Parts: sequence; C-alpha cells; structure tokens
Amino acid sequence: MSLGDDLGERLREAACVGDLVLISKLESQGVDINSKNTVNGWTALHWACKRNHGSVVKYLLEKGADKAAQCNDGLIPAQLTSNEEIRQMLGASQETPTKIVQLPITPNYLSHPPFPYATKDSTQVNSNSSVMNASTKSQEMTSFHKVNNHLETQNEELVLKARIANSDERDFIEVELSLSTLTFTSLINLLCAELGVDKNLVAKIRKLPDTIVRKDKDVRRLKDFQELELVLTNKAMSSASRTYCLGPARNAETILY
Repeated sequence: MSLGDDLGERLREAACVGDLVLISKLESQGVDINSKNTVNGWTALHWACKRNHGSVVKYLLEKGADKAAQCNDGLIPAQLTSNEEIRQMLGASQETPTKIVQLPITPNYLSHPPFPYATKDSTQVNSNSSVMNASTKSQEMTSFHKVNNHLETQNEELVLKARIANSDERDFIEVELSLSTLTFTSLINLLCAELGVDKNLVAKIRKLPDTIVRKDKDVRRLKDFQELELVLTNKAMSSASRTYCLGPARNAETILY
C-alpha cells in the first residue's frame, strides 16, 4: 500500500468514527479528501454520512469533499444519511431517496475500533471543526474496557516484572496481578509468593528506577511490564529461607532451544 493509499484509508476510518482531530491532521499532511476505497468506492464523506457525523460532514465539505461522488454501487453520500440537517448541507432534494446499505464486509476499523487515545493530538481544531461530543465517542468505543492506565481487550490481569533488589540474580520474572485486586496488600502478597520471600523480611517495594510503592493508589498507577524490586531487610539478606536465588550467580548456564 502506497503512502497516499494509507492516508486515504486512515481518513475514511477517522470519518467513520467521527475523529475530527485526526481528519484535520491528515488534511494538513496532504491527504486526498476524495480518495476512494478500492473495493467499494466509498469516500470519507460517504462514511461520515452513513454514520451521521454532522460536524465531520461539514468539515469535509469545507475542505473540498465531492458531494456528488459515486461509490461502486452508484450511491452518492446524501443517499446514505437519515439526518435531515446533513442532507441539507449536501443540498439533497426531497426526491433524493435514502438507501439502507448493508456492506458485504465489515471494515477493520469497525471490527476493531481504535483505542480511545490512539489518534488524539494536542493540537486543537478551530471552532468550526468541533470534536464530536463525548457520549457519541463513548458509544463508538464500547468494545474496549479501560481500567486506569490499562486497556484490556481479552484478560483482566496486569503483567509486572519482579526481582529481589541487591542480589546477584539480575533477571526479572513476570507475575500477573488481577485488575480486580489492585491493592498494596495483594501486590506484596503476590511478589512474596512468586519470589519465595517471607513478607516480614520485606523493607519496601521499589518501582524502578527510584520510586517507593507505599499504598493502593500507587499500585493502581502501575502499568503493564512495570519493573519492581523487593528491597529486603538486612536480616533477610543473610537468610537462607528463600527459594529465589540470592547467592552468587552460576558461572555458566545451559540454554536449550
């Protein structure tokens, strides 16, 4: 796929979900406002009309979108919307019928909607190009579940990397903390169990490189694959009761592939 085709596909995707910020960004990059999908011939304006995104339709028209463009089935954008205000923007007559179109395929950006933060940009679009309201965008993203910093589509676990501080074993292990129990107690119990350490011998939990995890709110701010260390007391460092290696690392390891 060429750069132009890729920008065109992203434009149609943004028009479908009503993302004016991304549309404005792509337009500034020189995207062809009237680029068509090679399979069905739909333009960004077709998609904006089909999804009844009035603000997107207005913006596309201001940027030169062809309201007379026909898709491969011979339909113009005005025939795809049931919104009377949009039909007026397009100059559709009363005789222009609205067609209920069932696409033979579901576009990737409908089957797998973008993450809520994936296309946001700090640049603000001018007042004539207001972003769609929050409730509508929320409906577009209902297939995703956000828990603090964690976007989970299949599981309900936070994956963390853990090791014991100041030991000769420098490798981390991966542990899984349930998103339903993001508490300090759950975290320290999990780390002690996985690393084979007596909880009474733990001085603190360090979030690398230099932050102490002390309370539930600290735990809820952790992200996937965050590196953590258990810092043990002086008594623990001389203890031989742990299963996780604190002794000298082996000089050689055999790796089987």
